[in-house]
Amino acid sequence: MRWFSFFVVFFLLSSVSHGESIKIGVVDMQRALNESKEGIEAKKEMAKKADEYKRDLQKLQDELDKMKAEMEKQGAFLSEEARQEKERLFQRKLKEFQNQYKEAQEELQQKDTEYTRKIVQRLEKILKDIGAEEKFTIILEKSASGIFYFDRTIDITDKLLKRAEGADKR
Repeated sequence: MRWFSFFVVFFLLSSVSHGESIKIGVVDMQRALNESKEGIEAKKEMAKKADEYKRDLQKLQDELDKMKAEMEKQGAFLSEEARQEKERLFQRKLKEFQNQYKEAQEELQQKDTEYTRKIVQRLEKILKDIGAEEKFTIILEKSASGIFYFDRTIDITDKLLKRAEGADKR
């Protein structure tokens, strides 16, 4: 992080020494992701998918609970062989539950990564256009570049969101 900051300062100082004006922008990409139309739609889609998985997993959990209650209730009255068979069935169902849970988590993570990548790529293209059109020397990402303070007048996140919204309507 320090090397990046050093590079930025060096870059800016070298620009000043050549008599060029410096125009710096800062963008909060996380905010842009969360507040963009695409980001909001992606969150809704992810929540919908997560609810589907939750319902499916809850059914399996209910089956497991029922099986366990039956085993506890009937345990003293079952033969050793019957008890072992119920235990095997329970373990199989438990493994099925664990596998479905893991698969659901992995799929949700993969979808989140895909949505994020797609939205970030689009926002980065818009930022490059803004940078070129408005002749920014540099546009920094608020959290990734280690910025602890900046004058809010150079924050172009709202401009990015408006431009992204406008691009959606084209």
